[in-house]
Amino acid sequence: MVRSGGFAGIERRGESDSSSDPVLGRLVDRVDLAAVPPPGRIPDQFLYDIDIDGRRTTVGEAQLSGPLRELVHHVLGRSR
Repeated sequence: MVRSGGFAGIERRGESDSSSDPVLGRLVDRVDLAAVPPPGRIPDQFLYDIDIDGRRTTVGEAQLSGPLRELVHHVLGRSR
């Protein structure tokens, strides 16, 4: 997962593996990347490039909700 954009444009990366992170596996099971709408054109918003086992999408912070928001916070929170 890569978070980019924002006012300062600072990139942040996070990665996790469900074999060593059981919470991640449960979150991934609840996320449907195909149902995520494309990011809107909002100035200075964060964009999240998400790759789950080769399935990829880009999500704007305005589209983050529910399990997808939990997934992003979980993965990026572990990378600190």
